[in-house]
Amino acid sequence: MSFPQVRTTAMEFPSTILGFLGIDIPEGLLPPNQELLQKFNAKAVVMIVIDNFGLFEAVVYKPEALIKNMEALAVIETDDPYAVPLIKTLLHGPHQDFHLINHAKSYGKVTRVICREQDMVDFGFGPGYTVNPRDDMATYIESTKYIFKSQLLYLHFLDFESLYAQYGHRTPPKTLLEKIVRRTDNWIKVLLRQARDDTLFIIIGNHGRHPIPLDYEGKLAEWRKANAPIAMMFQKRAE
Repeated sequence: MSFPQVRTTAMEFPSTILGFLGIDIPEGLLPPNQELLQKFNAKAVVMIVIDNFGLFEAVVYKPEALIKNMEALAVIETDDPYAVPLIKTLLHGPHQDFHLINHAKSYGKVTRVICREQDMVDFGFGPGYTVNPRDDMATYIESTKYIFKSQLLYLHFLDFESLYAQYGHRTPPKTLLEKIVRRTDNWIKVLLRQARDDTLFIIIGNHGRHPIPLDYEGKLAEWRKANAPIAMMFQKRAE
């Protein structure tokens, strides 16, 4: 399986998103990733964060819609690949007083965040634009209400993280992992169909909330350990 790879950094991610949205980059942020900006011409951005999902899971479990539609695989270089510190960096860049969602909203962009209540505490999301669903299914249902009218939509799915945490050091059953992959992939397929033309989808995978010593062996163990956070990217284009 071959992926068109682009290397980016978590620190430059906020300015890259602002670049997609046509928003001026505030002083103090790193320059955006020009290679990614040249690949897409977006009018709206959907950021979908999936904890404990990465290139390893994408290759092993082969989510059909993601692989079929993907135009770029951004490998995200970061000092800390785990969910909370990585998402904070993706939102703040090098400055804690900057917040990607708040800045886009202040610029007049229609923004919406769909996440668990704890995310509002962890990541500083405002109550005026945030919906708190009870589970991943509710997150998906809420997202269908906002996908067409939002210019910046942020979703956070947690079922992969919950499954890995449930099984501790043991690898979750392959059938359960495949089921969640297929379900999440189907949700993204529906969102892609419902989105307006020129909506850019960015599916971000991280290493989860905590290190989990899984019982993979040999090459699989080495591969998963070395796996960097990723952003699978594709744009809905007019036919």
